[in-house]
Amino acid sequence: MTNIYIPQATETQNKITAGDISFVHYTERDSFAKNRVVFNCYTISFVINGEKIIIRPSSNTVVGTGEGIVIPAGNSLIAEHALNDHQYSSILIFFPVSFAVNFLNKHQLSARSLSTQNTDYIKFRQTNYLAGYIKSLQVLIHEQQNLSYELAVNKVEELLLVLLQSHREQLISLLQSNPASPSLQLKNLVENNLFNNLTLDELAFLSHKSLASFKRDFEKAYQVAPGKYIRERKLELARQELSQGKNASSLYLDFGYDNLSNFSSAFKKQFGVSPKQYQINVQ
Repeated sequence: MTNIYIPQATETQNKITAGDISFVHYTERDSFAKNRVVFNCYTISFVINGEKIIIRPSSNTVVGTGEGIVIPAGNSLIAEHALNDHQYSSILIFFPVSFAVNFLNKHQLSARSLSTQNTDYIKFRQTNYLAGYIKSLQVLIHEQQNLSYELAVNKVEELLLVLLQSHREQLISLLQSNPASPSLQLKNLVENNLFNNLTLDELAFLSHKSLASFKRDFEKAYQVAPGKYIRERKLELARQELSQGKNASSLYLDFGYDNLSNFSSAFKKQFGVSPKQYQINVQ
């Protein structure tokens, strides 16, 4: 699968640029397949029509029409599609890490406490104020206005100040980009994507590693191969669900098995009894 690099991949889209800041009206035909997207800058996306499914290293979400998201630099798996007869469309704003640093310094902003977990994104609803802001960008892009760099800076700062009112600590943390330790990053990556049915190759991409490096670093940190860890971790969670009265027939698909027979075989191999017998034993 080919990587898509942002903002470079938007060169053919309708856009205006001032220095290292870009405003893009992005459209795409339906794509339910996950694309590997490498963000080389900060991105703010406003979904105009459709929905964006985004999987980040430590979390994932769906951004629908009337919502927006702030995404820091890094790797993501993304699928975008419309929910009607029109194309998927969004307004994208790109700005570099240096802009974020300057914004924090200019307004003397710092997080009150450093979180042990990365902030992978900030998702928000489009308010009436933001709706007006988006319309102003659409007009500028549609008319191909020549923006001075100073005006582009003011447009991005305006948006960040608005988001600061509702997501202050999250936004500051995101703009500071304090990465977690490598071992914690690996754990967050795997634990938060257990039920996304990602391949090891996709997990390696999200961790910014080759497949070989990802396997090696994971085994070094956890003394077990990642595939084996994920399989056993999911079966342990399935065991907990069974102990709470859930039926195996309603669980196997959620836990990544094509049929009940395969799930039952894997469960018995792990715990020595079938799912049904396990439920009888714990009653």
